[in-house]
Amino acid sequence: MELAVEGISKVEVIESLCLLAVKDLIGQRPARAWMTIGTASRLDTLRRLTGHHTSAAQTEDRSARCHWSVFILEKAFSPHVLDLSSSQDTPDYPLSAPLPSTLPTYRDENCPPDLHVSEEVNKDLGINAYHIKIVSVWGDLTRYLHGIRSGNIETPWLPESTHTKLSVRLYECDAELPQRHLLRNVCFYKRSIAEIMQEQEYWSPWLAMQMLSHASPAILNHPFVHLVAMRGSRGMPQSRLFLQQTVDLALFHSGWVFQFIQFCENLQYEINDPLIGHAVAATATIPWLFQFARDPKVSKKAHDDLGRCERFLSRISSTWPHISRKLEILQHLQYVAKEKLQEVPRGSTMISFQPQMFWELLDPKVCQVPQGDPTSQCGTSRVSNVPDARMRVTTHFVHPLLDEQVEQPHPPNPAGNAMYSFPPMSSDLVPLTVIKGAGHEFIPLPKGENATTADFHSIRTQTESPAYFTSGFYKIEAGPQRPAHYTFEETKYVLSGQIDVLDEATGITHHLVPGDFAFFHVGSKVKFSTKSQGFAFYAVTRPVRAPHPNLQGREESKSKL
Repeated sequence: MELAVEGISKVEVIESLCLLAVKDLIGQRPARAWMTIGTASRLDTLRRLTGHHTSAAQTEDRSARCHWSVFILEKAFSPHVLDLSSSQDTPDYPLSAPLPSTLPTYRDENCPPDLHVSEEVNKDLGINAYHIKIVSVWGDLTRYLHGIRSGNIETPWLPESTHTKLSVRLYECDAELPQRHLLRNVCFYKRSIAEIMQEQEYWSPWLAMQMLSHASPAILNHPFVHLVAMRGSRGMPQSRLFLQQTVDLALFHSGWVFQFIQFCENLQYEINDPLIGHAVAATATIPWLFQFARDPKVSKKAHDDLGRCERFLSRISSTWPHISRKLEILQHLQYVAKEKLQEVPRGSTMISFQPQMFWELLDPKVCQVPQGDPTSQCGTSRVSNVPDARMRVTTHFVHPLLDEQVEQPHPPNPAGNAMYSFPPMSSDLVPLTVIKGAGHEFIPLPKGENATTADFHSIRTQTESPAYFTSGFYKIEAGPQRPAHYTFEETKYVLSGQIDVLDEATGITHHLVPGDFAFFHVGSKVKFSTKSQGFAFYAVTRPVRAPHPNLQGREESKSKL
């Protein structure tokens, strides 16, 4: 720090300041971190103004990484002040890790068959570039929210509004991203945890880019912002078409944020990026509102997403203690929600809540916050002079276009009280998917492991509440116990050998042999083992995790019956 005060603008000094800022963030000294980031920013500007550049490619990349590290720290943790994005002399983006190895051909039944594939080919700047671009937008979005909180209200649908300008920047980020980095092409959720850890230099910025690309438009279109914070701005009535668009975008993009959380849960991949922690906590205020929605599908999904968020924040707060503050606020909001759900008359969607708690998640202040009091605001008294906000939670601001066929009641079911009843069949018959000889293909065990899963078929169900449905084989040999803590459902049927399952909820070890069946619930915690070997078929409610190495691409296009 003494060298920084003296104006020594070497790369090593600025890198050290970045590390000190991160240390202060971990130590829950955000004000000190803010000042350190500011010092690093000014030194980096001084370094480039005084022409401390070299021609060596490796040194140039280190210099670029130094600049963009300061840039990301500013955008993530101190976006309310002047920052490096206003500089005219910015270096090239830092070098990026190459694309991960391509998965063998695998039929993806989770993507719509008519999903658009553009023929345009964008120049690929590397994943680090697209990560930095969306972090920049996120920082400007945070500044925009701070302005709204401070009373700088605008009419958001006007072309000169900050809302419109930020929307355009998000469109530009989306248009510039090459197709090779899209989820459906890199197949993140089909990778094994070993693959991801091996190529983490690519996956870390890719995952942050993806999650911020959805968190940013979700919060930009947040119902709280448009229905509470900017209600009746400048006396102009609110556009119903605009409000419908904001609700649709908020639901869509917030849903994707928590879908990525679920992907990581399924893969048992730990996210340790504090910026993602903040973005997820801020985005969680959207499902908090929509758990009060009248539509049961919307309400249930919102409740499930809040559960995913709480588990995620609980994990990441062990690395970044300041995130625990956000978890406390969210838990307090959920406590309030349970009270509101009991108080709100049946059929009513009008709720009241403390806007300051929303703002602390959307626009956290730079100050040391006392622990253990979720309702305190930066050390102020528990009693707030800010009145409760009132808001009607709805998913419709314009009259929806109803499908007449859906509105008509179904004819009486001739099956009467039979065990199975079926909805009217579509006239478009769909052929079966058949994989011949699936159970006879060899499944190799990963090196050093005594058990493995081998997924060979997966779909996204076409039911009222879509879910993943994946089939596969489980193979285990004598060796150490294999622990599993379930975040999805699984049904397992033993085909050969013997599999022991220790149920930690009861302490009972179940000895499963051919013909035995077991069902694992969300929250089940077990340990698998065998004295010889065991082989089982399973069906799970999760996406593909580890594809069967010898069954990929083996589905027959039409069943041969």
